[in-house]
Amino acid sequence: MQRHHTRPIRRFLTVLFLLACLLIPSGACAAARALLVACSDFSTEPDLGAAISGNLHMIGSALISADIHAGGLSIEDGTIGTQEALKAAIDDAFSDSAEDDLSILYLCTHGVLSSSDDEAIYLLLGDGQNESLLSADTLYSFIKDIQGEKLLILDACFSGALIGRGQPDIGRLPGSHIQRESYISPFIADPSIHVLTSASGHESSWYYDSRHLSSGAVSYFASALSCGLGLYGTPEADLSGDGQVSLGELHRYLSAAVPSSTSQLLSAHADTLLLPVSANAALSRPLTGFSYGASVLPANDPTLEFSFTVGRDDTRVQYRLIDFDAGSWNWQEAKTFLDEGDDGSTLLSAGRKTRSLVLSDVAPTDSGYLMLQVFSVSGSELLLCSERLIAVQPETGNHPLRLSLPAALSVPGMQEIPIEIHAGVPAELTVSVFDSDGRLVRRLAAGQMTRPAPDGMTLCYWDGRDAEGNAVPSGSYTVTAEARICGVRQKASAGIRVGA
Repeated sequence: MQRHHTRPIRRFLTVLFLLACLLIPSGACAAARALLVACSDFSTEPDLGAAISGNLHMIGSALISADIHAGGLSIEDGTIGTQEALKAAIDDAFSDSAEDDLSILYLCTHGVLSSSDDEAIYLLLGDGQNESLLSADTLYSFIKDIQGEKLLILDACFSGALIGRGQPDIGRLPGSHIQRESYISPFIADPSIHVLTSASGHESSWYYDSRHLSSGAVSYFASALSCGLGLYGTPEADLSGDGQVSLGELHRYLSAAVPSSTSQLLSAHADTLLLPVSANAALSRPLTGFSYGASVLPANDPTLEFSFTVGRDDTRVQYRLIDFDAGSWNWQEAKTFLDEGDDGSTLLSAGRKTRSLVLSDVAPTDSGYLMLQVFSVSGSELLLCSERLIAVQPETGNHPLRLSLPAALSVPGMQEIPIEIHAGVPAELTVSVFDSDGRLVRRLAAGQMTRPAPDGMTLCYWDGRDAEGNAVPSGSYTVTAEARICGVRQKASAGIRVGA
């Protein structure tokens, strides 16, 4: 995990989490349980710092205020350094799971490329004394026999590679000198296992410098994850507004709310798997209820519309804009400025605020990506309250949409095919699978914004299952990508043979 320095904000005390466990009533549903694991002390990699426990406390508080009571939540904070210790913790947390249960395992640690250059990414376990590598195959063996649905959340650099996701070349990892044609994740074959990662196979997973952490989660991913599940009130990942959050909604929310890395999802039925969400706010912060307008802006008028609620009078708000330049986020030259406030004094009173942020001076002249971060300010202390990925698209130009994929998928439900989409410029993509009669089989992406990626390529994946998670019959299928580019609706399609 890569460290991003920020200025200090209030310390998030463990006592707040303990009070949440005592004061927030457990929900009526006992079907969800969770094990949260963070490793912070290592001998072969940089220490992540004791403050990485903030990830566990923030996510744990969100879960406890949902429908996971204190007895259904287990935390291992810096205590797991061996595979045996992790297996024992998993067995202890989920041994009595039933078929109707949802078991959530969150792992926060380093993701490392094998020193033997065997084209594999491992998670690094460490407790300050012991240290060991954890492969995808071993992790699968630890969770495959848990009854019910399993949600595995991996918060680590290159974590997408453990499910074969988000690598610029299929089978090629950063720093590797060999290449394989494909990688079949051990998790694919079991539709009861869902894997959500904080980064793609080629990306770092960014987090706050633990020396300056004083409130909230260390990683940007964990912060957005807990907000999405309703840590501060209304679940931000409830995109449909029905009071529930599906795994598919959470992933779509994270793809916009975590600009610094690209969350990946492997799931056979993400849109029907409902997650525990907070019924009431477990914690409070000065700025809540963020709502954003269009995030793909035209280059001739790059104005971002958004709104938020200020919780108390005399609040200052700081904006930080980071440009994606030369293949990476330009943290060092971020542009920072204060909100003018209600009367020009930079102070905002409590209530709903609507803002139009004109990005002409910082947006790319033709097309590209920006990251917006919104902080509340109290003296010299900052609290990150929201992030957003912003894209700028040229007004005119010839940027044809292209799509390519393998000619066949031999065994539906047991393997995946990568779908490569080139838009040339930032765009919102809808990717769908249709059968030979033109009937929709599965929606792989719906109005999903492209992200910074090697060669400008967007990757989607299909495992040969329909929207209900069932393997499709053998036959011919068509994968279609659609997007509006430079004012013109474009469409690209390619056929694929499934089965024998």
